[in-house]
Parts: sequence; C-alpha cells; structure tokens
Amino acid sequence: MAAITERKFLGFPEGFLWGAATSHFQIEGHPEELSHRLSDWSQWTATAGKIADASTADLACQFFERFGQDMEICRDLHLNAFRISLNWPILCPVAPEPGQPLVLDPKGVIYYRELLASLKADGVTTFVTLFHFTLPHWLSAKGGWNNPESASDFANFAEQAVTAFGDLVDFWLTLNEPLAYVYQGYVSGLWPPGYKHDYLGAFTSIRYMLEGHALAYKAIHNLRPGAKVSFAMHWRPFVPKTRWNPFDCMVTYFRNYVFNRMFPQAVQLGKLSFPYPISKNGAVKALSGPILGLKGTQDYIAVNYYTRELSCFKFKWPIDLFGVASDKPEFEVNCLGWENFPDGFYQTLVNGLKPFKYNLDGSVRPIYVTENGFPTAFNADMEEGDWSLADDLRVHYLETHLHALHRAIKDGANVKGYLYWSLLDNFEWAEGLKARFGLVRITYPTQERTLRKSAHVYADIAKKNGILSGSMVENEI
Repeated sequence: MAAITERKFLGFPEGFLWGAATSHFQIEGHPEELSHRLSDWSQWTATAGKIADASTADLACQFFERFGQDMEICRDLHLNAFRISLNWPILCPVAPEPGQPLVLDPKGVIYYRELLASLKADGVTTFVTLFHFTLPHWLSAKGGWNNPESASDFANFAEQAVTAFGDLVDFWLTLNEPLAYVYQGYVSGLWPPGYKHDYLGAFTSIRYMLEGHALAYKAIHNLRPGAKVSFAMHWRPFVPKTRWNPFDCMVTYFRNYVFNRMFPQAVQLGKLSFPYPISKNGAVKALSGPILGLKGTQDYIAVNYYTRELSCFKFKWPIDLFGVASDKPEFEVNCLGWENFPDGFYQTLVNGLKPFKYNLDGSVRPIYVTENGFPTAFNADMEEGDWSLADDLRVHYLETHLHALHRAIKDGANVKGYLYWSLLDNFEWAEGLKARFGLVRITYPTQERTLRKSAHVYADIAKKNGILSGSMVENEI
C-alpha cells in the first residue's frame, strides 16, 4: 500500500516582496559600453582566454533595447520587486576634473529613468545597486579600488545617481558582494584586475570599499534623508571537510571570518579588524582601525545566498591559512559544483546574520534576500527546441529554499522580501553565457524569451504569497 503525504499551504507575511534580480553588465548589451570598451569588464571579455566558454557580453540579453518586453514578463510573473544595477561606466564615461563633480551622461540618465519609471508605474518596489563589479575604464586604469581616490570617486557617483534617480528608488545598495569581488579579482585572478594570491591587494580594496560605502551612505542620506541604504553581502557558510581535523577547522574559521563576517562587522562597529595572526602583519595593520562615518551605515540587511562550501587545509609552503575548497561534495551539486544546501540558507537567516540584527537605535533591521538561484549549463549557440524549459532541478532548488525561508521567518528571522537570481539567463562573469540562472530562457542567437517551468512555479508562489509544503510523495507502508 502507499500513503500520500498531505501538503499544507505555507503563507508568507502580508506585504512580502517577491521579485527578481539582475545586473547591468550581465544583461544590458549596452552598445556604447561595448563598442568603446568603457569598463574594465568589457575590456576583460575582449581578451582571449579570460572567459570559460569564450563568449562575451557584447549582446548579453539586449536588455538595453528590450527592457519593455522584460518588464511585461515581470507583470506576467506577478513580481512586485525588481533589482537592477546602474552602469557606472556608461553614466560616467569621462573622469571628472580634480575637485569637480562627476557629470552623468544625459542619454544614460534617460534610459534608467525610463526603466525605473516603468517599474514604479506597475507598483514594483525598486532595488538599485551602485557598484555591481564593473568599473569605468578611467578608474580601473588608475588602480580601481586599490587607489585611495576610489572612495571619493564612488561617493561622487552616488551623489549624482541619487540626484538623478532618487525619486524612483525604494532601496539603495552601494556595493554588491565586496568579498566575492576582491577574492575573484585579487586571489583567484578570474576577474579583473586579474591578480593571484594578492591578499594585501584584496584587503586594501576592502578598506577603500568600506570608506566608499560610508561616504556614499552619507551622500545618499544628505539628499534623501528617508532613503534605505545597505550593501549586498554574499553569505557562504564554510564547513570543515573533516570535522575532527583541527587544520580543516582552522581554515574554516579564517574563511568564515574574512568572507562572511569581516565586512558587515566593520560596518556594525565602525572599524576594520583582521583575524590573528593576519592582523600582526605590518601592512595589514596599517589597513586596520576606525573608518570615519562608517558605524551603523546599514538601514537593512541585504543577503545573497547560493550554497555552502566544504573547506580543507592543504599542506604546502608557505602555509595558506585559508586552505582550499574540497572537491568532494556531500550533497547534489549544480553545473558550477555548488551543493544544493537549503539548510545553510535557514542557518544564515536565523543565526549567521544575528550579530547584525539591530540598528544603532535598537530597532530590528529588516532582511531582504537580494539573490538566490540555480544554474544549468547550455551552450550559448543553442536555438530551436524545448531544451532547458522543463527545469525540474531549478524548481526543486527554488522550492526547498523557499521552504527553508518560510521556516526561518517562523523562527524569528525578520525577512521582508525575496529576489530570485535571475529573471533572465545572462552573462555569468568568468563562466560566460553557458551557465544559465534564468527563470526565463534566452535563446541568444535570436534573443527570444521563453518562460521555463520554474517561472510558472514562481509566478504562482508570488501570486498566492505562499508555497505548498513538501511534495506529493508516495511512501511505502
């Protein structure tokens, strides 16, 4: 005989935001940026061997030309929140004169105002990121975030952006995933500027990014006192590969401290601190300490979660306190080798973010999940057929993580919204166009948009503001 498990409806709080997230370089295919190589990333992708599938973002999803069509898709999916990022290289293609404010490109302003106004006309809550991994060429050419001037340049951009778009923005994000950015750019070397094992360069960038965040926060609030400002942290729980191995536990501690906690802790306390014995290094010590105006510059918590990572110590000289990621996962993995681990999502929301729960006045910060998603691999040149439309693995990832999210809210996590990454297949940085995260399939040769099964599932969840528990499973009895 068989028994059918009854499914229960799990409702989310009234007013909960259901949305999707994007970033400019990954979807826009902006002709001005790409034709003139205005950003570090547009130059990076034009260099042979930098992108895994040898693709570029020169067209991406042509969102710059087709955003009206994509906003119609948002309406069809019942989404009430949408995240974009501003294309800093397009808006500020020319370096400012010393002591002078940046001048935003008028055509760029018109484009983003039209995009944001169309979202607001539909009653959609807008999340806008100022820095999502791409730098104007004039800034990257003088050292990017390793240059002390980068913080003031960024604040200058923030001031001009809030002047141009502040009336159309509900939530500001200064920086997206600062630790992921510096890791890929200064440790793995897979992103520009392409340095490897340059920990001092990574830590220097973090210092100036913190300074830039503090200055941008002040600039936004000076112009819009009621603005909601934060930064998006990529939270990835690190777990020792062998729980009883003290060396695996050691590298796990360093990874968790630096990657997950160091940046938000600095914002919470107003000073940058490195773990011992790294803190004893003279150059690192010079980067440590208080940062003017930084303390408490976080009006809400924005968190991106995808997976956890098993960490292990590698015996070599010189000793690397951060170890390596294990190549032997314990759970099913996606095409990028990331485990499907929804319990890590729950633990992040309930326990991991707890040290940053309160504002300086004692009020509880709301939490918004600004990215969470699942990739599958399909070549960029694929055209006809129903390939990837029945994306059951993505549906499973989505449902299990939303079940974990509902449980986290029930257990006290103050989560007010969830933005799936991503609305569309897009250019996934060093992975290229092959790794596809979209609810909507992009057939790149024709730019045709097609809703996947996951899009229909997510639309139903957003419409009903809830999800059914478990699944209809027959169990032997």
